Amino acid sequence: MLASRFASRSPVLRSDSPLSDDQIHRVAPSIFVDAPHESRSQRYAYIPTATVLTELRKEGFQPFMVTQTRTRHEDRRDYTKHMIRLHHASQINARGEANDNEI
Repeated sequence: MLASRFASRSPVLRSDSPLSDDQIHRVAPSIFVDAPHESRSQRYAYIPTATVLTELRKEGFQPFMVTQTRTRHEDRRDYTKHMIRLHHASQINARGEANDNEI
């Protein structure tokens, strides 16, 4: 079950092994946008999700699930809500698969 409300028709990609940036980009392009939507004010502090993901990878976290909401407005597709599920290296077995049973 997702931790946030996403429509059942939202695109989701789950894997037993860490997802690559290419795999993530196909399902959730909004993760890789490097600037806020033009409707945001100059005071809006934008932090790209891809930057956060890069730093979390350096700390041993890997993405295993990604989803993004759909939008009625195509010009906002790259700015929609998204979610990434990560596992720490201590939760990944020798084959590179996530083990949800480990603590």
